[in-house]
Amino acid sequence: MSLKNRRTNFASNLLAVNLVVIFFLIFSKTGFSYPFATYVMDARNGKMLHSQNAEKKLNPASLTKMMTLYIVFHEVESKRLKLDQRVSISRNAAREPPSKFGYKVGQKISIRYLIRAAAIRSANDAATALAEVVSGSEKKFGEYMSRVAKAMGMENTNFKNANGLTETGHFSTAKDMAILSRRLIYDFPDYYHLFGKSRVTAAGKTLYNTNRKFLAQYSGADGIKTGFTSASGYNLAASAKRGPKRVIAIVFGGGSVALRSKRMTELLDIGFARAPKVVNHSSLRKLNFDAQIRNSNRNLGAVYFSDAPLKRPVEFLMSGLLESSVINELIEDVLVESQSQISKIEISADLEPPLRRPASFYPAKIHKETVDNDDKLIRKLIDVLKSGNTKMSYDILVGSYFTTYNARRDLSRLTLSDLETLSSVEKDISEGVVNKKLVYRVTFKGMSKEDAVKACQRLNARNELCEVIESKK
Repeated sequence: MSLKNRRTNFASNLLAVNLVVIFFLIFSKTGFSYPFATYVMDARNGKMLHSQNAEKKLNPASLTKMMTLYIVFHEVESKRLKLDQRVSISRNAAREPPSKFGYKVGQKISIRYLIRAAAIRSANDAATALAEVVSGSEKKFGEYMSRVAKAMGMENTNFKNANGLTETGHFSTAKDMAILSRRLIYDFPDYYHLFGKSRVTAAGKTLYNTNRKFLAQYSGADGIKTGFTSASGYNLAASAKRGPKRVIAIVFGGGSVALRSKRMTELLDIGFARAPKVVNHSSLRKLNFDAQIRNSNRNLGAVYFSDAPLKRPVEFLMSGLLESSVINELIEDVLVESQSQISKIEISADLEPPLRRPASFYPAKIHKETVDNDDKLIRKLIDVLKSGNTKMSYDILVGSYFTTYNARRDLSRLTLSDLETLSSVEKDISEGVVNKKLVYRVTFKGMSKEDAVKACQRLNARNELCEVIESKK
């Protein structure tokens, strides 16, 4: 190779090296260039503590899911949806791009698990499925979201979808996301704790919080939501509590996860430094979720389910005290809650169940007798249904622990969380083996099926593990 060629190659290589060095010097210092905005709020009264480009309309990315979940929490609290109601995953939801849980078309998932997937894993398919069960379509849900945002005072926000994927006309601001964050914290305190979980279980999978590193690193942090798209950069809504102070901070357009976390730490520190120790709490005005805000097309793809039904009271059937159609109707009335949960219902003397064809599995001919006291008989039937198998009692297993200290601690904590039921029943810590390791199981024992199911559902609603177990008396 000639000296001239060697010089040319050397110059080319040097230029390439210089370009690489310049690239890393620029981007290692500043990160990729995204539209940037921040906002810091005193959560107690909603006052601004710091802002930068706070009213600039930007892509919120997965911070959008905070509104999706806010609306779903409201629907559950209003008893229009149930946590154990199952949703059939649509083709539209299953085709959403990552991040996603990976549901299949037609798969039936409970709303409880969809909430966890959307909040913790930031699953786009879960958010879309929730939108469809509330409003019938994601488009109508986006309109619903926008109207709720306006009712909250989010003046520069418009939603087009439930998950935050980039779409024309889908935008928000750092200030508006702080308003939404405050609403989540104070309007739904029983659900807000979910955002601070480092991991949860949903549909057999362990989901890890996309924000778990920041939650672990910043003292007092307990939420809320991360977001990222190539158009928005790395977004984060966070809240932390120290003593009497609670601060909310929003970052739009971070250049990386590390830079976003670094900036969020700075913002929360600014917030705690500027927030007074004592303030007059400003209560939030109750939102008007009336017919103009809610969409009328609801529950598309929703199905209700229960465990295997309680056994029919054969002794009534065979003795000819009631027609099968009457029994079927009464059982329908009693088993009105999903998961075979028994509800107390009022029985009036003039109760006349509508006629329906007798179920085919009952004997074709049933002797009919006049019942003098229908009300008494109906109540007796309900008592039988509530008691289940009278030779069985029911326990609930709430966890297995590797130390007796942790077992005793959670036994006390869970007892206090449901004093109505758990304080008055027998409590037990027993030894067991899991994966060849000694564990200590915490069990509440000797309950009726009704009490066991209700106690478990109350614990599940707080994101606690719980399993109903039959045990012979």
